[in-house]
Order: sequence, then C-alpha cells, then structure tokens
Amino acid sequence: MDFSKFKVEVYDLLAVIIPGVLVFLEFWIALRGWSSFSQGIAQISASSFTVLLLFAFALGPLLQELNDIVIKKLKGKRCFKHGRDHLWKAETGTQVRSQIEKELGHAVESVDVAFDFCLTRIQGAFAKRDLFVANSDLARGMIVVTIFAVAPLVRIARDLHFSVAYHVGFLFCGVGLLFLVASIFWVRMARFRVLSETPVFHAYLAMVPEVKTAATAAK
Repeated sequence: MDFSKFKVEVYDLLAVIIPGVLVFLEFWIALRGWSSFSQGIAQISASSFTVLLLFAFALGPLLQELNDIVIKKLKGKRCFKHGRDHLWKAETGTQVRSQIEKELGHAVESVDVAFDFCLTRIQGAFAKRDLFVANSDLARGMIVVTIFAVAPLVRIARDLHFSVAYHVGFLFCGVGLLFLVASIFWVRMARFRVLSETPVFHAYLAMVPEVKTAATAAK
C-alpha cells in the first residue's frame, strides 16, 4: 500500500484520530500500568506508531457514534441543531424564510431544508464551517476520552501502594478534575456547533443581492 497517497483531512485529525489515540493510550495504561506505558511509549517504533494511527482511525468513528447516541438520548435528537432552531424562530429566521420564498416561489417551513438550501447557496463563503464542525466534534470526542480516563486513574491509584485514605483522596480529586474538564469540553462542543450553523443563515442574507443579480442575469 502506498501511504504517500493517503490524505488526512482536518476533521479526520481533530475529531477521529486524536480521540482514538488518547483512548487507546488510556486502555494501555489501565491494562499495563503507568510504568509499563511510559517505557513502551518511549521505545515505540515508526511502524508501531503507524499501526497505532490506523487503529485510532478505526476507533475514532466508533467513539463519535457512541457519544452521538448517548448525548441525543440525554438531550434530545435536535441537541446539535439548537443553533439553527433558535435562529429559525427569531426575526432572522423570518427574513430567511421570506428570501427563500422569493427565490423559489414557494414557502419552506422546515429549518433543515432551509439550512441545506442556504448552505448550498453560500458555497465557499463560509469556509471556516468545516473547521468549526471539526472543533465541535473534537470536543465531543474528548468528553468520551475524559470518561474513559477513569480507568487509568484507578489503575494508577492502585499502583501507588499508599494508604486507603490517600487512594480515596487521589481518586476523588482525579474524578473531580475529569468532570471539570468534561464540562469545559461540553461548553466548547455546544459553542462551536452553534458557530458552525447560525452564520450559514447570516451569510445567505448577506448574499441576497448577489442571488437576485444572478437570477436577473439568467433571465
């Protein structure tokens, strides 16, 4: 196989490979302990690292799907479309509906249809959207990473061989820190998801004069 032709997109790196690698390393620590992990990671070869990346590339999508299912069960099926739903009910949504109706000649009541229509119209005018989606899904993947981090935390605490009180305190502080990190990633996930959606409608409204000009020229 010619790996020189293998291309990794920004989304693949941020949302798939990074969470996949981190979860694999967490499992390594949980199974072998920190000492074995630190020695092994320092001696890892280029071929072994390539296999690790390929494994992470396969594991990453599974983590994203698992996270997607769990979050939608907890927060509802439209939790990732909150930004477009909120804007659709506001004055901006009314303006978007009006402009789309003028362009198509009929009303569009579905926010998802309107979103896809506007996204198609603006094309490359919102080039950062892919990056925003990748950052949102990276944060979503990191939530899974922080949850799975409890396993290596327990293994490290067990290997310390200190008193029970010290172990309990270590685990309590560690879990508290992981919860804080997961909460931060949750906020980041929601923020970048909104940033990837609402500007689509804004960009469409900004391009309305261009749309009208193109339609007139076509006639």
